[in-house]
Amino acid sequence: MADLNDPARLAELRGAVLRADADAILDACVVRAAKLARSPIAVVSLLVRHVQLLRAQHGLPLELAVSCATSRSNSFCQLVVLDEVPLIVDDALRDERVPKELVESYGIRAYAGVPVRAHGHVLGALCVLDVVPRRFDQRIVGALEQLSIDVSGRLSALTLSEAPLASADVQERLVRVEQATRVLERALLALSPVIAAAQVATAGPRVDAARAIDASRATHVTPASLRAAVACWRDMGPVAEELCQEAAAIESASPCETASGLATEARAIARNLAEIGPLVRLAEGVLDGTLGEAAAAKGRALVLRGALDAHEAASAAVQRLRADALRARAATAGPGSGGAAAPPGAA
Repeated sequence: MADLNDPARLAELRGAVLRADADAILDACVVRAAKLARSPIAVVSLLVRHVQLLRAQHGLPLELAVSCATSRSNSFCQLVVLDEVPLIVDDALRDERVPKELVESYGIRAYAGVPVRAHGHVLGALCVLDVVPRRFDQRIVGALEQLSIDVSGRLSALTLSEAPLASADVQERLVRVEQATRVLERALLALSPVIAAAQVATAGPRVDAARAIDASRATHVTPASLRAAVACWRDMGPVAEELCQEAAAIESASPCETASGLATEARAIARNLAEIGPLVRLAEGVLDGTLGEAAAAKGRALVLRGALDAHEAASAAVQRLRADALRARAATAGPGSGGAAAPPGAA
C-alpha cells in the first residue's frame, strides 16, 4: 500500500500541475472519459496533503466546479492512490470501502477510477462517477486505463514546464528568496478574512474552535476585505512559482549544505497555497454572484478543514524557508562580503 504523504510523490505535485486554470488536453480527456463510460461526471484528481484537487472536470455540481476540490479524506480517489490499482464501486451507499460524504451530499452512487502518474508516482486518478448504482465493465475500465496514459503524459509534462531562470549569483538569488517569503507571509496574513468568513459560515463540529481565527476579527469581515483577500491570493501564485524556481537554482548551484532543502520547502509552500485556493475560489464565487450561499456552504464543508491545515502549514514553512535562506546567505558569503549579515528584523 502506498503512502499518500510520501515526500517523493508529493514532490511531483509542483509547478503547472497545481494551477487551477483550464488545460485543454486534460479537459479533452475528461470529456472523452465521460463519453466512453456514458457517465455524467468525469474528473482528473490530484491527491495533495490536505485536499483532493480536481485538475480537470466534466459535469460536476457548480460549487465543486468552482472550488475544484474536496477534502482528501472524503475522496474515493484516495483509495486508487493508496492501492495504485483501479477502483470500481457499483453502489457507494452499500460499499464499506468508500467515504459517505459525497454520497450523502451529492448522491454519488457509482465510481470507476484508474491511477494517473508522473515519473512513476501515482498522483491521483482519472475517474467517472454516476448518481445511480451501476456496473462498470472491464471494457470501460480498459478504456479508462488507455486514456490515463494521455493524462499521465500531460501531468509529467506539466511538472517540467517551469522555464529556466537566467544566470544569477547565489547570493542574489538568496536575497530574492528571502524577499519572496516576506511577501508570502504578508499575503497569508491577508487571507485571514476569507478563512474567518468561512469558519463563521460553516460553524459546526468540523471547525476546531481552538484553532479558529479570533472572533473579533471575524466580526469585521466585509465584502471589501474579502475581495482584497481574493485578489491577494491570486497575486501569490506567481510569487510562489518564482520562489520555487529560485530555490531550485540555488540548490543546483551551491555546495552549501544549508541550501540543500530550499527547493523542497519552497514546493511545500506552493502546494499549501494551492490547497488554500478552493476556499478562496468559493468566496470569490459568492462575491461575484456565481454561487448562492447554500451551494457555497456545501462546497466549504468539503474544503474548510484542509484549507485551515494548509494555511497553518504554509505560514510555518514560509518562516522556515526564510530562516534557511538567511543561514545559506551567511554560509555562502565570501570573506569581507556584506551578504553574511542578516538585515535588521530578519528573525
